[in-house]
Amino acid sequence: MTSLTARLAALAIRLTGRRRHLARDDLDPERAIAERPHPARPSRALRRRLAVTWGLRDGREVYTLAPRPGAGREARAGGVIYLHGGAYTSPITRIHWRFIARMVDATGLTVTVPLYPLTPEHACADITAFTLALYRDMRDAAPIALMGDSAGGGLALSVAMQARDAGLPLPRGLVLISPWLDVSTSRPAQARIEPDDVMLMRPGVRTLGRWYAGAWDRTDPRVSPLFGTLRDLPPIELFCGSHDILVADARRLAARARAEEAPLAYHEEPGLMHVYPLLGLPESRRAEVRIRTFLAERMGRG
Repeated sequence: MTSLTARLAALAIRLTGRRRHLARDDLDPERAIAERPHPARPSRALRRRLAVTWGLRDGREVYTLAPRPGAGREARAGGVIYLHGGAYTSPITRIHWRFIARMVDATGLTVTVPLYPLTPEHACADITAFTLALYRDMRDAAPIALMGDSAGGGLALSVAMQARDAGLPLPRGLVLISPWLDVSTSRPAQARIEPDDVMLMRPGVRTLGRWYAGAWDRTDPRVSPLFGTLRDLPPIELFCGSHDILVADARRLAARARAEEAPLAYHEEPGLMHVYPLLGLPESRRAEVRIRTFLAERMGRG
């Protein structure tokens, strides 16, 4: 049964009207750029709690969060690249940083967070090239897992597929949280789910998907990894809530994994909204335990 906390959170999100701007498909790219908030940065409290470093790659900020030496938990070998959500258009938020900090505390792993290029100024070609280059450099130095939510979840799976196809060393595992797997957002089931989704609406999401695809076809696996094969990929931990239009594609990915005998564990929470594992709900804590266990198993090997 959905927790009271989750039901109240869903009501509060609905009352904000935050999804209203996605009700139309005629989104203005210039307005999207002009009204985009600044990306959140790690707070002072987070910096006191964890070791936070910062650098630039191709002019983009890249943050690294690790346990502080002597804080009771030593950093473990290897790390995680975390790719934030936001429909490839919106920057990282405080909610992302809080979740990432909890993952560092829980796992002892170092987490690298790139503020990758965003649409509409950039498209999939630029965004995946930037992320794949970062992955290539980091994977050469240490074992890496990939994790992402929403658009970042789709990007994580796309990068893993591209690494495989390029003959690069694969990540140890993937954690996909409410991933955006098919940017066409065209499944009939999504129309039935949309009234219960308190965050997303299909018309605007489809337009954002066109911005992300750019010159590439929306069914290109680099754009929409649902259309790629999972063969030879490492184990995947997949989370989605049933009150999320993206759950239709999460179910398709889980079915694809079964057909291809790919190692994928699918966790669907009834009555839960988009990216619920990030939101500090009772159900979120269950998901965090599963993620922590998965990363411990995958990254604990030499």
